[in-house]
Amino acid sequence: MTRKPPTSPYATDRASKPRHPIRLILTVAAAMMLAPTTSLAISANSNLICSLVGEGAHNGTNPTSNHQPNLKLYGTDLGFSFRQGRNVYMLFGDTWIEDDFICQAPPPTSDDALGWISLFGDDDPEDCLDIRFPAQFPTGEVKPLRVFDGLTELPMGALRTPITGWSDNRRPYGYFTGEPTVLCQPQQDEICPDGLQCSGNGVFCEDPGSSTWPTEGARAGTRLIATSKLGLTPQHFSLGYTFATNKFLNATSRVIRRFNERDPRQNLYESTGRPRELLMWGRPNFAAWPPKTTSDVYLLHHPLSSLDGPGTSIDWQPRYFAGLDNAGLPVWTNDQIFATPVIANEELEDVLQFSVAWVAPIKRFVMLYSGRLPLTPPNNVTGIYLRTAKDPWGSWSKPQLMWNALAEDAYDCPGILYSPLSIGATCPESDPYRPGIFNNCPAQTPDPNFDFGVEYGVNILDTFTKPGLQLNSAVIYWNLSTWNPYRVVLMKTTLNNSIVIGP
Repeated sequence: MTRKPPTSPYATDRASKPRHPIRLILTVAAAMMLAPTTSLAISANSNLICSLVGEGAHNGTNPTSNHQPNLKLYGTDLGFSFRQGRNVYMLFGDTWIEDDFICQAPPPTSDDALGWISLFGDDDPEDCLDIRFPAQFPTGEVKPLRVFDGLTELPMGALRTPITGWSDNRRPYGYFTGEPTVLCQPQQDEICPDGLQCSGNGVFCEDPGSSTWPTEGARAGTRLIATSKLGLTPQHFSLGYTFATNKFLNATSRVIRRFNERDPRQNLYESTGRPRELLMWGRPNFAAWPPKTTSDVYLLHHPLSSLDGPGTSIDWQPRYFAGLDNAGLPVWTNDQIFATPVIANEELEDVLQFSVAWVAPIKRFVMLYSGRLPLTPPNNVTGIYLRTAKDPWGSWSKPQLMWNALAEDAYDCPGILYSPLSIGATCPESDPYRPGIFNNCPAQTPDPNFDFGVEYGVNILDTFTKPGLQLNSAVIYWNLSTWNPYRVVLMKTTLNNSIVIGP
């Protein structure tokens, strides 16, 4: 029986080579002995609030929870959020209904999930958040998120996940993994879609304006932009546009109240009230791969009012940031290949998923990103990094290490990450269905417990952002995926005024 691989934080953009488990354990042990005694996070104080989704979590898999007591949801990751009305929706990655879900043969066509938080009864993250899921009656099995092209269900199995989402307050939009490459179509008037160019060998559509050019990393893939009609099937999304891109393969998005290309002084970056504009930041990858490339950040905007096309189609015509003019004002273009990075020469190699949100109390956009790939031991520079900027195009401050697994005692009992060295009644147990070998069902895995937890999949829940106790400080809530255990946890960080450094 073929094992269904779990979600990888780096999707299909980079392969991880399994290493020897004994060597891994020794590496982790050495890293822990060298761990600093105080936090490496600069001007930030982070705390774990709860396990948000996963076995035994507050969301309903815990028998003490009363709003969905029979819910079947063994594990999941990601959890990209956006608000619509009085609900906060969350898009989760590969979701296991029960502990042997990955051993199914054939594996399920769709295995992601959609959940929501009702703000009518749950608007305080300090006591965790109750996430509801569409579920089968009476079994309690979570209904998978499904993406349809007409009546045809598109494959959204292992490693194909939601990447970001947003709402225009009428309906939700999801941005999903599509095909890894886009082929040239010489028989059509438009050889490559979305302003891309056909490669020299006439096979692949590429982006010569990307930081990965001229390597194979400049090849475009597709992202599926789809909408949900909510109602009785909120987990069903209809494909509206297939976006061919290299610069926005790894993306995060927010809606804002007002945006003016010609006079940025009129921009209102809050998402409260009636949002009118979509902002999307994108990277060409989840890690700087192949070598000598970087994970530059690009930016586009799109009026929410013009997204709807005929039927279920989406009229996707974004405007891309193309640098600053002589007066220091942003320039915008319709042409994707002329988009200019808002962060060039990204310093970190492993950027993984990232999240950007406007934090009103400090009047800055805050970007959280990075983490670790599976089987990557921690050290004193790995973790979640933070940048800030006054405008969505920057200029962005230098990355600061905000959260470090060793400095935050994430492997200690009862920590949030599993380590083979953690022993004791209060230690989180290794998930035996999380071996990290990617090719065998657990029953065939000789040592299922060597794979240790890593941090990835950050997401800022901007609905709950609030001022801090000091002037120019803020409290942000964000969720984090932990890999082993395979779950999502809710975090809280206080940013004081000294973290808002740089431009």
